[in-house]
Amino acid sequence: MNVVGYIISYKTNAKARELENRLQQEKAEAFCRKHGLLLSEFFVEPEESRLDYHPLLVKLLNKSSSSKFSGIVVYEFERLAEEEDIRNWIIEEFKKYGIQVYSVKESSMEVSFQESEKKSRSIKEKVRDLPSLPEIVTKVTELVQNPKSSAEDLGKVIAHDSGLTSRVLKLVNSAYYGFPKQISCIQHAIMILGFTTIKGLVLSSSIFKIFSSKNNLVNSLDYKHFWKHSLLTAIVSKKLYKELFFEEDENIFSAAILHDIGKLILDQYDHNNYTNVVINAPEQIYANQVLAAEQKYCEVTHPSIGHLVAEGWNLPPVLADVIRYHHDPLKSEEYERITATVYLSNIISQLTLDCGEFSMDVFDEKIVTHIGLDEEDLSAIFLDIQEEASQLEDLESFFK
Repeated sequence: MNVVGYIISYKTNAKARELENRLQQEKAEAFCRKHGLLLSEFFVEPEESRLDYHPLLVKLLNKSSSSKFSGIVVYEFERLAEEEDIRNWIIEEFKKYGIQVYSVKESSMEVSFQESEKKSRSIKEKVRDLPSLPEIVTKVTELVQNPKSSAEDLGKVIAHDSGLTSRVLKLVNSAYYGFPKQISCIQHAIMILGFTTIKGLVLSSSIFKIFSSKNNLVNSLDYKHFWKHSLLTAIVSKKLYKELFFEEDENIFSAAILHDIGKLILDQYDHNNYTNVVINAPEQIYANQVLAAEQKYCEVTHPSIGHLVAEGWNLPPVLADVIRYHHDPLKSEEYERITATVYLSNIISQLTLDCGEFSMDVFDEKIVTHIGLDEEDLSAIFLDIQEEASQLEDLESFFK
């Protein structure tokens, strides 16, 4: 997204004004780096500007219809106008021409769940005929949660679905697990993968099959990449959770592999608008940019619509919560640990698959500090995961 910076200082002293302008510029540049915005130039109000006179801002407004940028970054909204009514009018005028105003201090890129709730319910009307989850999902979930269940019990249920059996065996025989001998017994595969991984794979495979890519949809989500990212996020989450909290969690793999399910829903049921999202926010690693584009074109974000559908399917509350808060984990009241783990794993997966190198800029420092990690920790995790990701090339076949 191409943006410009708008800077204004009311300092009367020349040196003080120059210093404040420089600080505003540095803050705006850092903001753009964090959110993946392409900052082309700065517009700095001249010395004669006043609280009630912003000549450069007026010029920007007048040229809005023919501008080549789609966003303006200011230090704070009050820099646009002292009076709130005038401020809001300016922001709305820019919006008429598809220009979003972003504040470094009060980022409007942070899209609240409440803002998109109404639209998500509207889209839910479109998906009211969405098929129920297959019975095998319920049976597998019940067996996994029963401490008396065995791999044989689970294998008998999965064996009734030949397609699922084939995909599980494909996965366990993939290069990622690297067993020298071919594994052909479903019970053996379950013992290797573990109950919680099997549960997540059965659930995600069933859901992803419902939202399989349609041949008539073009320029939309890259499904192959989506599946690979989801699976790597789940693998990282399971490993990272144990390292962070010295225990395993039966829901972490399922929650992580389904965290982006809302993107599938938007692509399938609001396709034309979501195509604009993919075009205008192609770099998924900049979450705030993606959320802003979703809100702009679909009027709903993938976490909110994903959460709504997860609730409609009666998925476990922890899964619905992670889907809802995986970009803002500290808002999760009951499942902060799992949600924060998925937040980190999601970004590490994107850095691995999309960037190929580590960058601290894409992490929210507040969240990282809250979890008790630092740049050195995250960099080490990233390097470790890079090796594992190299073995994932054939894993997307699980979802076909």
